[in-house]
Amino acid sequence: MKFSRLFLVFAALCAFAIAPLHAQEPVTISMVHIFGAENDDRGGLIQAVADEFMLANPGIAIELSSPSTDYIELFNGALLAADQGQAPTIIQVEEGLTQLAVDSGFFVPIGDIANQEQLASLDDLLPVVREYYSIGGTLYSVPFNASNPLMFYNKGMFTAAGIDPETPPTTFEEVLAACAAIMAAPEPPSACMNFPITAWFPEQWIAMQNGLIADNDNGRTARATAVNFDSPEMARIGEWYKAMDDAGYLTYSGTPNDYQGEGISFLSKTTAITINSTAGVSLFQRFSKIQSVDLGIAPLPTPGADAVNGVTVGGASLWVTAGNTPEQTQAAVDFIFFLTNTEHDMAWHQGTGYIPTRISSIDALTASGWFDENPGFAIAVAQLQASAGNVANAGAIMGPSAEVRGVLVEALQSIIDGGETPADALAAAKSRADAILADYNSVVGE
Repeated sequence: MKFSRLFLVFAALCAFAIAPLHAQEPVTISMVHIFGAENDDRGGLIQAVADEFMLANPGIAIELSSPSTDYIELFNGALLAADQGQAPTIIQVEEGLTQLAVDSGFFVPIGDIANQEQLASLDDLLPVVREYYSIGGTLYSVPFNASNPLMFYNKGMFTAAGIDPETPPTTFEEVLAACAAIMAAPEPPSACMNFPITAWFPEQWIAMQNGLIADNDNGRTARATAVNFDSPEMARIGEWYKAMDDAGYLTYSGTPNDYQGEGISFLSKTTAITINSTAGVSLFQRFSKIQSVDLGIAPLPTPGADAVNGVTVGGASLWVTAGNTPEQTQAAVDFIFFLTNTEHDMAWHQGTGYIPTRISSIDALTASGWFDENPGFAIAVAQLQASAGNVANAGAIMGPSAEVRGVLVEALQSIIDGGETPADALAAAKSRADAILADYNSVVGE
């Protein structure tokens, strides 16, 4: 009997030893981004990095998706999913939505969940990039696709107008002068210039003049309670829009924030000059060859020779949502730092035109001769590096940023389409935007 019991125990142990162990369930995380449009290769670049990460970490599965190509729609959809307990683990959040993301309570600051080695690696970020996403000394997210605006122009049309294509205009006044020559050429385009009617460009031009979008140091020392749409800096911008429109030099698609449509219009030779994001450099270069456009790329024109303060950072950063398991949170953090490390930061820049966010990336690209061989990619980097690094360059943060930006866009449209004076349009926009800020602050608190 005793022998029989021992035999049964031994047999059970042997069976356990030779039985195949069930593979541990992988930790699954999800990430949503805006790069899902047809012919947008950028989503594929992210997928390639995710595949590389999963190969090195077989216990982690990453699900990528692009529910919308619009930042605000992506953000609102993610928050709706969070309300239903189905939030993505990682969300790409536009820079203008930073304060709203903080106020939502749906995210965990990256500074609270990254390890010391990961946090130390953030010292490598360009200071102007890091400062944008820091509020009250807390870094909430990891910068990913950093951008600023560039001027793209048709060298052939410049030559036909008697303008040296290697010395493009650098100020508002020089743009007006160039447009006068271009439209007086024997075969002028339909209009001299087009660009998206967006709040982002005026924000750059205000920063260049060392002006502020909002009070309380652009909303960084306390919540913004009022905007400066009636400032001399903004008036200078509004008057330029009016002068360009009155002369018949400016056109746009009629749809605000239409970066793709305006790019297509320029590449179709409807205009000689456009402004668009650094994010489109690789696309502009590719399609200009298809369209037989001799493409020039130049810095964003300034309001004047005195506007030397530099630009702000645009684009988006990566945020980790709250409510995940510790394993999911850790996997999300590890993937974010993998996606944004020096190697992948360089590859992302080279494949898209987005600005490298790390100093080590810029140093390595410079040493390799990349910028010498691709000067168009270097311009945006130089613009950002030349920024003064003050509160104007840090950019404004406001909870209802999307609504406030929308009000400014409507004011610009009223100048272009409605014939309203810049002073009247911008004064009305200030009144509306201040009311929006007051309503928002009354809900979330000062």
